[in-house]
Formats: sequence, C-alpha cells, structure tokens
Amino acid sequence: MKYEGEKRLDQKEFEELLMANMGSMYNLAQRMTGNRDDSYDLVQEASLRAFRNFDKFEKGTNFKAWVLTVLRNIYINQYRKKVKEPYKVNYDDFSDYVGVPATTGLQEEIFGESLQNCIDQLSEDLKSVITLFYVDGLSYKEIAKVMDCPIGTVMSRLYMARHLLKKRLTEVMKHEV
Repeated sequence: MKYEGEKRLDQKEFEELLMANMGSMYNLAQRMTGNRDDSYDLVQEASLRAFRNFDKFEKGTNFKAWVLTVLRNIYINQYRKKVKEPYKVNYDDFSDYVGVPATTGLQEEIFGESLQNCIDQLSEDLKSVITLFYVDGLSYKEIAKVMDCPIGTVMSRLYMARHLLKKRLTEVMKHEV
C-alpha cells in the first residue's frame, strides 16, 4: 500500500525534472509566441507556476506533459486577456488628425495625479474593481471570483466607479482649466 508521501516528488527531484524539460518548454513557447523575449517570459512564468504547485504533481505520471500543459494554459490565458484589451493608439500620432493640440507633460501630470486622487477617494470595493478591470485586465467573471461576489455585483460596482470617476474628474478639470 502506497502512502500519500510516496506519490509526491521532493523539491530536488522536481527541480531536476524541470531543468531536464526546459528545452521543450522553450521550444513550445517560441512556437506559440513567435518572439524570443516573450517565450523567455512565458517559460519563466510557467516554471514559477509549476514550482508553486509541484506538490500537486504525482510521481510516476508524465512530468513533461504536465509542465507543458501549465505553459500552454498560461499562454492561452494571456492571449485571451490580450484579445479582450481595446486597440491602443499612440495619442501623439492621432492628435493631428482630430485637430486637438497635444497635451503638455504638465497637463498629463496634472490629469494623472487628479485621476489617482479620484481613484483613492473611492470605497475599497469600487477601487478594487476598477483596478482589477483596468490595471490587471481581468474579466467580470475573474473579478467576481477574486472578490467572491456575483458577476452582477462586479458590473454594478464597475458602473458606479466609472460614474463617480467621471463626475469627480469633470469637477477637477473645471477647476484646473
């Protein structure tokens, strides 16, 4: 009869298996990302995640398949986040076409500080949902899981936070101009 301890790797065994499969991880990452730097980042993230969860790997199962699945899942999650992000345009390239003068560094600094001050004034729930959505790029579902609340509550808090920020920033900008 096997005991639970016999099914788990110790840290040294895990590190040896990880290092032995590093080449396969880099090759798969390179094929998926098509970029050397992104593939290094992906392998590093997968190695860290695998190391954090090495206690979940059972001795005698296919380590290479397990670690490559970890890597693939990280890539898929990053790709999904990237696809959901709105297309970003460099404002300086765009400002001439709409006839709006480019902002000065001072204007950007004032607006950035004002925005941060307005965010800091929000309640913790609203501040958290704004940060998780806009800074961390999480979906409503992911935010609901992190905050342990229904998706509808996340949507409501995000709406309220946007509304309050718009109102406060409008007031701040009236005073700044």
